[in-house]
Amino acid sequence: MSPRDLRGLVPPEPMEIILDDVDNGSSGQQLAYVLPHFPSPLIPLLQQRDVSFDTEMLPDMSGVVLKLVLP
Repeated sequence: MSPRDLRGLVPPEPMEIILDDVDNGSSGQQLAYVLPHFPSPLIPLLQQRDVSFDTEMLPDMSGVVLKLVLP
């Protein structure tokens, strides 16, 4: 699974895309996104939806990979 790069988008567009994907996804589906920084405002919204998530910094420090598993 190749992460979708959302670094060039203006907020709140990345969050809207992610939440739309989560709300329209299937149980057990895995999603991944590249963001410019840790998505602090998004985390409570993912938790409300019982979405499992993990983050890791890109090796070149140019962004964060957000990995999701839908409930």
